[in-house]
Formats: sequence, structure tokens, C-alpha cells
Amino acid sequence: MDILTEWIETERKEGTSWEDLHFAKETNEQDLIAFLNYAYTRMHWPSLTAEEWYKLVEQLRKKEESLEKLIDTKGATVIHATNEQNLINVSSDDDSAWQCYKRLLIRCKGFKNEVVNVMEDANIKILRQLSRDTHETGAVKGLVIGNVQSGKTANMAALMAMAADAGWNMFIVLSGMMENLRAQTLRRLVEDLNSNSCSLNWEAIDNPLGVETYGRRLCDKNFTKESKMRYLTVCLKNSKRLKNLIDWLNSDECSRKEIRLLIIDDEADQASINTATKSQRTTINRLILNLVNNRNSRGDQACCNFQAVNYIGYTATPYANVLNEAPGEESLYPSNFIATLSVSDEYFGPQQIFGYESDDDSISFPGIDIVRLIPDSDIQNVKDIQDGTRSEIPRSLADAICWFLCGVAYMRCIGYRKPVSMLVHTSRLTNAHSNIGNAIRSFFDPKKQRDIINICRIIWKRECESFSTSSFKEQYKNYANSVKDYLTFEELHEHIINILSSGLIPLELNLDNEQIEYSSGIHLCIDNSDANNNSRLIYPNNNEMPCDAPAFLVIGGNTLSRGLTIEGLISTYFLRPTGCADTLMQMGRWFGYRKGYELIPRIWLSARVKDQFRFISEMDQKLRNEIKFMAEIGLNPADCGPKIMTSPSTQFLKIVSDNKMQGAVAATYDFTGHTMETGVFTNDQNMLESNLNLLSTFIESLGNSSTDVHENPYAVNNKVWKNIPPQKIKFFLSKYKYSERLKGFNDLNVFKKWLDKVYNNGLLDNWSVILAGIRHNETLGERRITDTISINKVNRTRRYEETGDGTINIGVLRSFNDFLSDINVRKDDQEILSEMRNVKHNMTALNLLREKLGMSTIPQLVIYIIDRNSRPNINSKRYPLNSCEDIVGFSINIPGIRTGRSAIQNLTVRINRQSMDDNIE
Repeated sequence: MDILTEWIETERKEGTSWEDLHFAKETNEQDLIAFLNYAYTRMHWPSLTAEEWYKLVEQLRKKEESLEKLIDTKGATVIHATNEQNLINVSSDDDSAWQCYKRLLIRCKGFKNEVVNVMEDANIKILRQLSRDTHETGAVKGLVIGNVQSGKTANMAALMAMAADAGWNMFIVLSGMMENLRAQTLRRLVEDLNSNSCSLNWEAIDNPLGVETYGRRLCDKNFTKESKMRYLTVCLKNSKRLKNLIDWLNSDECSRKEIRLLIIDDEADQASINTATKSQRTTINRLILNLVNNRNSRGDQACCNFQAVNYIGYTATPYANVLNEAPGEESLYPSNFIATLSVSDEYFGPQQIFGYESDDDSISFPGIDIVRLIPDSDIQNVKDIQDGTRSEIPRSLADAICWFLCGVAYMRCIGYRKPVSMLVHTSRLTNAHSNIGNAIRSFFDPKKQRDIINICRIIWKRECESFSTSSFKEQYKNYANSVKDYLTFEELHEHIINILSSGLIPLELNLDNEQIEYSSGIHLCIDNSDANNNSRLIYPNNNEMPCDAPAFLVIGGNTLSRGLTIEGLISTYFLRPTGCADTLMQMGRWFGYRKGYELIPRIWLSARVKDQFRFISEMDQKLRNEIKFMAEIGLNPADCGPKIMTSPSTQFLKIVSDNKMQGAVAATYDFTGHTMETGVFTNDQNMLESNLNLLSTFIESLGNSSTDVHENPYAVNNKVWKNIPPQKIKFFLSKYKYSERLKGFNDLNVFKKWLDKVYNNGLLDNWSVILAGIRHNETLGERRITDTISINKVNRTRRYEETGDGTINIGVLRSFNDFLSDINVRKDDQEILSEMRNVKHNMTALNLLREKLGMSTIPQLVIYIIDRNSRPNINSKRYPLNSCEDIVGFSINIPGIRTGRSAIQNLTVRINRQSMDDNIE
């Protein structure tokens, strides 16, 4: 049936409708039967009845619709410059580079068909932003936003395969700073792309020099249009290596002018960014610009231009790439396109682990209960160990190690054949790593074996009960695979004894054969920048495995933050708060895929770091939402850069370091389309009463509520005031008592200055204030605000169990429909009412509707009173509010569709450095 499927799919690509395919492009069933008979005798089709044909067409139609739905929800989003998409189609030939690589992914690398289909769609979209001739336009510059440890290399290889089929002939991957990883990447890419059945031949160009020997010279390569050769090099972001590569590419004019070049900058926010002053450039950034702009390594014009230059940055943390410099020839800003890659429902990322709540349930995650908090006393103990004044590890670290022992035993029981790891990341200082290593060695004293096994027994029982299989299924509803359950401790016990008997051992090089000898014990590795360190992390190859699930306990710092995958990571002990979101995100080595051992990973963090990762989860998702929004309304990245989540919470965690924000774009903070709300409160009687009194004063000052929303069905339980001047809003925001743990409102100066500026420039109008309630509920009751105003209280519950620190975290406060209640609509205006009923429940869709209704310049303040005795629904995974008083909470929506760079230029966020430098070092 393959020949039939291929015929139908070809017709679909050429625009034939399913209705026309029902009769195979004939007019009726009789003509269809005649066609099928003809195809049987002349086209070598199998013999088919009309009914069999109808059934096949219907199966393929449903398959296509299913794929379209999958791509709609999981596919890449691309924003691009006007009219810049080319018309390249991906080759369907069996011997094409893409089809060969596609088969490799499915047959040999375990990728599911639907995952590869989404990957194909994403890379077709990216391929269509590229150009095979940039003589007139200059280099194409783009950015692809991936996810930490999510299969980015496979996506890069997919794009290279498609581009090779379409005529690109020279590929450069700019990698990190480590030679062993560079060589490994080059070898793996060439092996994966060089299929025996592929019509193209790939040649690795390994560390080329400006002056090369015969056979390695540029002039020895065949870049002609007819050539079947494709050339690939992986170059370190090292000034000497880059100069050599640029000089090699400039060594022969005849070859150079035939080159259609695709540059892929892996981890594009590392080293490639210009961190020097405006009058200067960092060496790596300058050299990359020389390569992109057809210059030699000295910055002079090259011997001739490439046929085409396309530069694509790949990163999971793109904040510096869009904040570093404004678009222009002397900038790597992605002015031609920005794309976001999705992940499959097998990925454990910041949203899945730490949670993300929005009005749109399709992108909401409750978070997975695998994070354990490190007490403040234990943090101090770790600091003392690092300072050399203590040698005994704290209980939380002992728990993390014993969980690792249990996890290794579990992995060996189930026959896991790859390495299993634990990461201890508490400092960037090499001396601290040594001291932590010594303390862990002391913990593994053979005399303590009975105590260790007892801790293992306790923690295995506790963790299996607190995070069960049913808990996982509830917290990751869309997970794509079946999940193996826990084993009993008795099943693990013998393995734990064997691991402890083998002991904690360093990796050692056998001098006879110069190979590392691995064992069934725990390999202690200290991986850092110390040149004298001889215990770096090196995992065994498949033929070096000493046993099932060889175990690695890794202590380290910055060298483990990028590029290096911590394989089989099941236990993490992490105490590295940082001032920058991009740095912290890359340190999250626990993100990735955990197929086959989904229940086992655990993460020990401080409360501060956990809060920072929650913030990153929201910031990351909002950036992706922003790019999707820009794509929907057709914004050009060269004219309107994407907003990064810039709220006063940048006091808590900066986006990137100052030296990565060089240009005007970096200093532009735009709250248009931004939503802020109080989802965290302090359970303090004085604070909560102060906010209730403030609300009474504020509502009293607003005067009479609006009478033009009485026919609005979404305003029935609410009170609405319109045309409220910003001075009154700023008064309320300034006097409100915020929780110290609420990271969005700790420094309001930036937001208030922004409000003043846009209001004075006529870019925002006066506000709508909505006091939101629900239908009368005897349990919750109502709250009197003033002598004439009462409102029904709402029910909100805790996301997390009480910890005794006085913090109440409810997650999302707002109810979407309340933002519709200031719309003036009559009962007989069915068109507007229908749009209000059918609007998607997310803030982007809301603001598009407000734009259509002429309300795009009216900001909203929605206020709620939460009943102190709020209770969760039956079977809910939430917890009672247990507040000492009713709580005043509010949500702010700043609407608007951006059509330019920003309403405000050169507005910077004031950073409280003392709050950022809270590091146990």
C-alpha cells in the first residue's frame, strides 16, 4: 500500500482536496473503479475495490488531521521579516539526506513518529527563512529557541540535512569551549548524516588552518552546484580556531564564491555575545561578525563574497541574544527570524517540574512533587564544610546521597544499561569542591554502613509514599509513556549492600592500556576548572560498561553548567543562587528526558533557588507565548523585538548580566500586554488588616460605580469603575502591603515610572477598576467594603502544604471572565456577546478582543477578597487556605498591541545587588 499512500500524499502536497481524492480526482464511483483498474494494469498498484479506496483515503485524511492538530499544539512558532520566506520544499526522495536521517531517528535512535513529524515541520519552517543567495540582501540572521537538554543536536542535524538537499554545501557549527565535546559533536554529526543509502557524501573538516596541506586545502574541495559533497566543521568559540577557519575559507576565491554557507551557533548566548563597551567588541563576537559579513580574520574585505551566508543562533536561554544589541549589519541580533521549538510530552522542563499557571489550561502545569527544600541550618553546615571548619555532611545531603544509592539499586534491578548520576553543585570555588568531596568520603566510612542502609530504608519509604505513581499521573497528565512503579526496599537491599561494599572510588587511568577502569561501586568525580584536577567526569562507552547502571557522584561548578550532559541524573543537591536567569536555567541539569525511570529523580534546593526556578518557568513560558503572539499578528523581529518578562521582580533575578545588554533594545522595558498579580501572601494579621482598610479607602475614593455594564453578563457579580486616573492606581499600589516572597512587586519604581511616561505620551488612557466577586455562596459569604459597597468573597486555596514560614502561595488569583466585565455591551448585541463567550481564555486573546473593541489603551485593575476559610474541592491536590484574615489580592492587565519597538526607550531596572548576592559562598 506504500505506492498508494505516496500517490495520495503527493496529490495533497500539490493542493488536491480530500473531496477530490474521494474519487481519485474522478467525478463518480464508476470512473473511480475504471481508474483503479487502469492503475492496477499500468501503474503497478495493488487491486482495490472502491470501498477499500474510500477506507484508505479516510485513514490518511484522519492521519493528516491528527498531525495538523499535533503541529498546531506542539509545532514551532516562527516570527519573520516581511515576505522573506522562500518556497523550498523538503525532498521526499528515499536517498535524500533528510529522508535518510529521518529513518535513522526512528529506527536507531528511538524517536517516535509524531516527534519526528513535529521536528520535520519545525525545520521546514526554519529552512524557509534561509537564502541561497545573499549577495544583495546581506547575511540572513536568525535565532532558534530550544530547551535545556531536549534534543537540540537532533534538530540541528535535521536542518542541516534538509539544507544539504536544498543546495547548501558548507556547514559550520560553532560549539562551546571544550575540545573533547567539540570532537565528539563533529564525529557524531558526520556519522549520523553519512548514511550508506544517502545520495550526498559528508566530509568532516577538522580544525582547518589558513595554510593547509594538499587534500585539506579549500581549493581541494568541490563546492560546485552539481557536486554531491557536503562539508561540515565544528569550531570552538576560541579566537585562534576561529581565525584559522576564517583564513581557510578565504584561501581560494574560486571555491569561496561557490559556497552556500549555513552557520549554526550552538549555545549562541555563550561567548558569541558582545560583552565589551559600545566602542569595542569582544574578540569572539568580532570574529563571528567577520565571518558573517564576508571579511577576513583581520576585519578587511574577503577575497570575494560567499554565494550565501546564513547565521542561526541556537540556545535555550535567548535573553542576551535579543537584548544585547539592536538590529544592524554589525550585530548578531536575529533580525530575519526567531523560532521556538517545542518539546514532546516526555520532557521534564521548568514548567513541568516547577509549575506554570495560566488562564489557558493547555499550557498550565501544576508542577511535579520531586523538589525537596534544604533547611537554612543545613545550608550553613554546607558553607562550614566548604570553609574547612566542618567535616560532617548535613542530614539533607545524607538523604540526597542515600536516595541516590536507592536509585542506583533500582536502576540495576530493572536492567538499566546506561550510567546513573548524582550532582552536588554548591559552589563555583574549586577548594569548596575538594572539601565537599572529603566530607562525602567520610560519610562512606565502612563503619557507617548500617546507618547508611537505615537512612536508605527510611527515605525510600518516605519518598515512595509522598510521590506515587498516581501522583505522577495527576501532576503530568499528558505524559506520553507508561511509568514503571517503585520496587520494594527488600528488592533493592542486596544491590545497596553490594554498592557500599565496592565503596566510593575515584576514576583511575590504567597505565598499561591508557584506559579508565570502571567498577560496580560509586565513582566520585570532581569536575571543575582546576588544571591539577585529575578526577574529571568521563562516562564509559558502551563497550566499557562494568555492570548495569554504573554510578557517578559528581561534584562541580561552572564546567557542569553547559554542554555536558549529566547522564541518568536521579539525585541533585543544588545550592547556587545566581543573579541572572540565563545562568541559572543552564545550571538546571535535571531538565531533560527520564524515560524508564520517571519516578526516581529528586532535587534538593534552597527555598530561594526554588523560587528563582519558578520565576524562570514563568519567564520562559511567557517569552514563548510572546513569540506566538507576535507571529499571530505578523510582527517583524527587526521592527519589534520580543518582550522578555520585565517586571520589578528583576530585583530578585536579573535576566542577563549587565555586560550582555549593550544596546537600546537592552534598555527597553515595555509592560504592554503584561499581567501582574498577587499570588503570594504573608499570613500576618496586621498586614492583611492593613490591606482591607486600604481597599475601603481606595473604593471610597472612586465614587459611584459604572452603570453602563448592567447588561454585561460577566459583570453581574462585580462592581466596575471606569475612567480612573493613574494617580489613584499608583496610590493603591504604593500603600498595599506585599509579601516579601512575592517577587513581582518588591520594587514598584520601574512600573510607576513607565506608567507616568506612557500616560503623559497619550499611549494609555485612564483605568478600569473591577471589584470581582462570585455568585452568593452561604459558606463564603460577603465582605462589606464601604457603607454602600459589599462584594461576595472568592475561594482560593494553597498550592503547597503549609511549611510554617507564614507564606500563602495560591498560584493564579485571577478569573479570566472578570476581565470582560468592563465591556459596555447590550443584551441584543449578539455579535459582541458571541465574541466574549468564545474568546480563548488567555490574556493574549483578551487583549486582541479589547483591541477590536477600541479598548486597547485601557488598563485594568481587578481586585478580589479571598475568604480566610477557603477550602479545596474534593479530590483536589491543593490545601486549605487557613488564613488569619480575609485576603485582598489584585491582578493588573496592561493591554495593547505593540506596533513599534516600545512605548518607552532607555528605561532600566534598578537592581538591588545585595539581594542578588545571597550565595552560600
